[in-house]
Amino acid sequence: METQILVADDTGIASAARLLRQGALVAFPTETVYGLGGRADRVDSIQAIFAVKGRPSTDPLILHMPGPDLTQAVAGGWLAAPLPSLAIPLTKAFWPGPLTLILPRGPKVPPEMTAGRDTVAVRYPAHPGARKLLQAMNIPLAAPSANRFGRISPTDAEAVHTELGGLIPLVLDGGPCALGLESTVVNLVTPLPEILRPGAITAEAMAEVVGIPLRESCFVACMDESQIAPGQLASHYAPHTPVYLSIDPIRKFHPDAFHLLFQKPLGQVSTRTLFLEPGTDQQGLARELYRSLRQADAAGCKIILIDPVPEGKWSAALRDRLTRASSGNAHWDGVGWNLTPRRPS
Repeated sequence: METQILVADDTGIASAARLLRQGALVAFPTETVYGLGGRADRVDSIQAIFAVKGRPSTDPLILHMPGPDLTQAVAGGWLAAPLPSLAIPLTKAFWPGPLTLILPRGPKVPPEMTAGRDTVAVRYPAHPGARKLLQAMNIPLAAPSANRFGRISPTDAEAVHTELGGLIPLVLDGGPCALGLESTVVNLVTPLPEILRPGAITAEAMAEVVGIPLRESCFVACMDESQIAPGQLASHYAPHTPVYLSIDPIRKFHPDAFHLLFQKPLGQVSTRTLFLEPGTDQQGLARELYRSLRQADAAGCKIILIDPVPEGKWSAALRDRLTRASSGNAHWDGVGWNLTPRRPS
């Protein structure tokens, strides 16, 4: 199969919508990462997403809505009543945007999409190309990230083509993703709201809206267990090259490593080094993280070594992605690199 890349303008969106209506899959831009979309009302499209990605059926997909009205989604059969009390204020505050809510699944959502659970992950993206595509379809799309399962999420159209070229007919090119990390996922079907995956929408920002604190989970799922939300596995967002995280800033350069540093050290550094200097809100750092991991992966080194994440708004999200990318590999031991992998805790 030849994979076309079309600009996410009116012509490209019309082509994408035509393919989606036929049951095909299309990669499309969001403000977080690129998604691999299929019709949420067709089991064959949903099964094709899992097959193309090599994704286990226990890892559910996100339902991308064509609009922010949850009551309309209930009326349409995509969500079930009663909606959790915090759902409406959170969507009014943060949609469109990088917030995914776990809500009761409606009868129109196939159980194949939700790992057989009675809940579904739902979001309304902010990227104009994604919203135009969803509005053209006028039905939700099932969409995980547009990459092979467990690998680095794509933040531009070329990265999607590298991952899935020849496996899908079309990639909509909406430019580089503005945020570059996946959405915050919040479980609202528990007695207290719980963040299952940190992202750009922080616990503090949501607490200001709902008036109660949100618990932050550090849950790690097993691949053969049905999961309530994506992004719960110990190994995820990973390059092919093994990733190791440093507890302390890297000052000794490993001869077989590519180094990702958040601060420039004094003195001479390895030539196989990339600097990720954060802006005041860390958004630039987050936006470039996956692109930098891809660059490090392509360098042909035996390992990738990464500096400690600096404190800031994005710290929790960055640490979550890098911890899962390293899959529990050993850290700096104070003398040298202890490169014996350990089991995730």
